Amino acid sequence: MNLTYLAAETETAEAGHLLLANMIVTIVVFLLLLILLKKFAWGPLVNMMKAREEHVASEINSAEKSRKDAEVYVEQQQAELNKARTEARDLLEASRRQAEAEQARAMEQARVETELSKEEARRAIERERAEAQAALKNDVALQAIAAARHVMKTQLATDEAAQRALVDQFLADTKGTN
Repeated sequence: MNLTYLAAETETAEAGHLLLANMIVTIVVFLLLLILLKKFAWGPLVNMMKAREEHVASEINSAEKSRKDAEVYVEQQQAELNKARTEARDLLEASRRQAEAEQARAMEQARVETELSKEEARRAIERERAEAQAALKNDVALQAIAAARHVMKTQLATDEAAQRALVDQFLADTKGTN
């Protein structure tokens, strides 16, 4: 048994040495792998993460700036819209005032034209009345002359006093018709 024990002990010692060597090799390979990862993968990975972080921060800043610019633009557009509404209201008010002034002017012009038409009609009536009176006087004078001729023809030789009374009566009658 000693032999088996010894053989087992040697095997265990060899296995222990083998296990220790295997462990050392694994640690060395692991450390080597860590160094390689740090040199070739960790640095670029960290740099890539920093770049991504900066890019995200830049995008956030850009989005924030765009949002602020959009707010300013909306405020400007709102101000311009309010200004346009005010201008439109002012234009409508000015148009209304102009229309009222135009209507008042047209009414005044119509009133003046009506007054002129009335005055012209009055003058025309006066003219026609004067013409009618002149025509009537002319007709009366012609009839008087005709009557006088007739009277003169018939009684010119007979009664001078009667003729004079007839002419005076005629003249009095014509003065009363004026």
